[in-house]
Amino acid sequence: MGGRRGPPGGPERPLRGLPGGRARPRPSPPDTTPPEDDQPGRQPPGNGDPPEGAAGGVVRPLRPLRVIPGGAPPLRVIPGGAQAPPELADGDGHGSEPADGAERALATTTTRPRPMPGARRRARPRRRWLAAVLALVLLTGLAVTGRVVTERPGAGTASTAAAAAATGPAAPVRPSPVVATIGTGGFSYDMVAGAGALWVVGSDEVTRVDPGTDSVTARIPVAATGSGPAAVAVGAGAVWVPVAVPAALWAIDPGSNKVTGRIPLGSPLRGSISVSAAGNTVWVACCGETSAGFPASSGRLLRVDPHRRRVVADIPLPANPAAIAADATGAWVATADGRVLLVSRKRNRVVTTIAAGGPLGFSQTIAAGAGGVWLADPFDEQVVRIDPKARRVMARIPAGAVTTLAVTGDAVWGLSSLGLVRVDPVHNRVAAVAPDPDLRRARLVAAGAGAVWTAGWSSVSRIDPDLVTP
Repeated sequence: MGGRRGPPGGPERPLRGLPGGRARPRPSPPDTTPPEDDQPGRQPPGNGDPPEGAAGGVVRPLRPLRVIPGGAPPLRVIPGGAQAPPELADGDGHGSEPADGAERALATTTTRPRPMPGARRRARPRRRWLAAVLALVLLTGLAVTGRVVTERPGAGTASTAAAAAATGPAAPVRPSPVVATIGTGGFSYDMVAGAGALWVVGSDEVTRVDPGTDSVTARIPVAATGSGPAAVAVGAGAVWVPVAVPAALWAIDPGSNKVTGRIPLGSPLRGSISVSAAGNTVWVACCGETSAGFPASSGRLLRVDPHRRRVVADIPLPANPAAIAADATGAWVATADGRVLLVSRKRNRVVTTIAAGGPLGFSQTIAAGAGGVWLADPFDEQVVRIDPKARRVMARIPAGAVTTLAVTGDAVWGLSSLGLVRVDPVHNRVAAVAPDPDLRRARLVAAGAGAVWTAGWSSVSRIDPDLVTP
């Protein structure tokens, strides 16, 4: 009593960790090694204890490998291998149980090699052995993964390289045709180039931009009691600005930047208001009052004599005018229903009606010059060219949804969904497009004073026409 019981003699021994417990039979290894001499009362070697020496003892036979739940499978040793490492033992000096039947049979029929005399073999705990194996596997995986990630090219680089290989060398980036941007302040309703400057009308003033310095040099108040300026034109010796209420045509001297006259226009103007000047005549188009004898669906064209400072003709129109362009023949009126009306300056009436397309409803949709009358047709995405002598459509030029036009001596300029387009009047085609994002947002266009001008919400951009190339 009180002493530690040893294992019973014979082929049975107690379960590990249960001294004196129920015994289980020890498997007999089928090999030629002499059976181990059981010594009752002798305690099996523990962790770190050396095995029996070659001088008197023999090595214990292998016990079937035990599989630890959730752990990694044990290493397997092929008998007779040249590089087979010595088998690690657990705490009681026995191996672990193999995983399947074939390996179980191999493990039970293989004996442990006999140690050399005087050699010591240290048994390591199973947990430390498993931890070392798992750590080695983890480090190997991290090294391989890091190498793969380092050597693998990025997806963006691969796609960019593939795109570059497919499209060839990148096209050279063209400089923006916008060479200057001038702040005007407030919303711009209309603008025109002439008399050595660019004139922009806003809510209650006319802003003068000097093309020599690309700066604002004057702000001319046009503060009527009922409304501000609605449009602007240059010609007949002045800058002309119509005002809706009270209806009047204001004259500004470009030399002094001062208002020099206000010509009454009769009843208040409403709807779309436009103005154009040529020779000694100023034309103002608008919708008339129903009470004045004009139906609501019709319009008015007022002819003003700038020298006599009065209206010399009030011409009814069969449709609402959207914009007008004057030349030596008379006034070309673009209507909202897609027609172009020619009002003769000799007869003061409509003499020609041309079905050009449409419907139209924007300002600056018509311009005269460069050998033709040009109409912007945004809904059919084209520029319509009219022969002023034959008074018929002579070309329809695809140019995107064009809304505004301006004419110089050798080109027609328009703002469309494509950007700023340059139309060649010789070949009746779009010769170049400037797809600058700022130009796509522009609303107005003008040409003159050595440049092309576009206007947005509160600024004006100066365009170098030589930079708008194919």
